[in-house]
Amino acid sequence: MQYLRHESIVGTVARTAIGSVTVPPNMNLLCINLKGTLIVRTPQPSRLVLVPPRSLTFVRPTRLIVQAARGEHHSVFISWPSVATPVLERWLEARNAARGERGGRLVGCKAIDPNLKSAVARFERAVLDGNELLEPQVLSFIYETVSRVMTGPDQVQIAPIPKDLPDTIQELIALVRNNPAQPWPLRDAADRAGYSPFHFSRVFKNMVGYGFHEYVDRCRTECAVDMLCATDSPVDVVASTCGFGTTQGLRESVKDYLGLVPSELRANPDPYDPSD
Repeated sequence: MQYLRHESIVGTVARTAIGSVTVPPNMNLLCINLKGTLIVRTPQPSRLVLVPPRSLTFVRPTRLIVQAARGEHHSVFISWPSVATPVLERWLEARNAARGERGGRLVGCKAIDPNLKSAVARFERAVLDGNELLEPQVLSFIYETVSRVMTGPDQVQIAPIPKDLPDTIQELIALVRNNPAQPWPLRDAADRAGYSPFHFSRVFKNMVGYGFHEYVDRCRTECAVDMLCATDSPVDVVASTCGFGTTQGLRESVKDYLGLVPSELRANPDPYDPSD
């Protein structure tokens, strides 16, 4: 490709690894993170962005501290000069001006939700085909995904849900997501959804891809990760607020889904040197 650079990185991390990534001036980077969890820290204003598996992260020119969690990793990187996407650049500048963001938002992350899943699939097919349309197809993918990633807050999605669920199931999952600390017995959930417990358990797993109890645990973990990243609340307070019986239960869930422990979400390795 003439304007775009595309590379895939696959590996296994035995213990948490720390490094840095620099996106030069007048360049942009889009990361499709398929496996493994990354913690990204931006310079002034300092900000932590959690990059979970199955997510997209857009980075504007800056230097980042990147922490890779334990486990398998697979990331696809697309980089390009800003002159290759002039309309996108103007859109980002106008959006920053309208929001009063000095210097602009440097990093954005969003889960590969159903709206983005088809775009990622089209990108993967285009790369496999490798024909003369590859570059314009990838540019189309960039325009679509970056605009979605940079609209709305950063997003950690540990409990992904399909869009096309029955209304009663959608109402139930919204209740659980908004109130993860409540006890959620299977019988009560089944009653809310209008099923017998046995039938509900089978239907939920077939529709969602994992069981109801796992969904509750994922929602509690999402809640905990948000609190750990955004507040200074003690870990025991986070655990009780998000529905975990013990701090050990919280620790194990975060480690299972993200390959990290709570202290690693709050650590601040390699502080930025202003002269760097």
